[in-house]
Amino acid sequence: MKPLAKKGMDMEFEKVGEKRTTLNYFAITFLLLWVVMGILLPKGARSLVTHMMIFSILAMGYDVCFGLTNQCSLGHSVFFGGGAYGAIFSILHLKFGILPSIFFSVGAGLLLSLIVGLICVRLSEAYFVIITAIFFAVFHLLAMDMTWLTGGDDGLSIKLPSISLGPETISLYNPWVNYYFVLIFLAVSYLILNRIARSPMGRVFVSIRENEKRVQFLGYNVYRYKLIAFIVSGMFAALSGGLYALTLRYGSADFFSFHWSIMPVVWCLIGGLGTLAGSWIGVVIMSLFQYYVSAWWTYYLILFGIIILLILRISRKGILGYVISRRLT
Repeated sequence: MKPLAKKGMDMEFEKVGEKRTTLNYFAITFLLLWVVMGILLPKGARSLVTHMMIFSILAMGYDVCFGLTNQCSLGHSVFFGGGAYGAIFSILHLKFGILPSIFFSVGAGLLLSLIVGLICVRLSEAYFVIITAIFFAVFHLLAMDMTWLTGGDDGLSIKLPSISLGPETISLYNPWVNYYFVLIFLAVSYLILNRIARSPMGRVFVSIRENEKRVQFLGYNVYRYKLIAFIVSGMFAALSGGLYALTLRYGSADFFSFHWSIMPVVWCLIGGLGTLAGSWIGVVIMSLFQYYVSAWWTYYLILFGIIILLILRISRKGILGYVISRRLT
């Protein structure tokens, strides 16, 4: 490695380290807030926040792909839906418990993202977007047509088994249990993904985003790193899909729809690409906006689109990215 190039990468990594420290404080504050909210919120609001936390896992996973390695995938509904049906099938047909069904859904995400990634990751940016979108369309059509397997639009319902804790058992039918069960997975997901982002591998991810050709020049196998990022992203998308299916006790072909491919893009852009926890801001804003504004205005998405444009006009780094960049200057 040439001295000047190495020095440039070291300075870049130092900035990333300072940024990650600030992000950790933000994430811890947000998680503690959600812990308290689980106690204070009424049942309906607690259910909404539970969904927000599940979507936050999906957003963080997507941020590894898009925010860290600049791979804008429009096929993540494949992994979200695959994870959802992985959890459902494992309970319906394999008689798995709750935790094994979640691991099964993550395994389904790993397999699907490996298959899609091997085909798509080598492609240039424009072709990558198009082919991942084609994968979404194919899987959505298959899920709609194979009603004998997926239930199509009607979907499949499941009866959740209890979780055994020694002599005691708990059930996800209890809203409190479900809330903190999801919160634990959100916290663990952040710890894992943050660890990856701060590792030498994560630093290579960031360097690929900033200058892919320079990383190739320094001798790194860019394809391998981008494939790893894509697979990690797919696994966490599947985890969120599995948790969503368990929370709803239901899954349908709609879990493969374009909604679950485009929303992670929106969440990450609003919160800040490459921030991981910043995508939580996008999830919260979008969820609250959709929940409240859609009740009195059918065309609420027009207003939301204008708000997104204004946010990106002010800062292309998103809300949290803008705050951090101001703090570090």
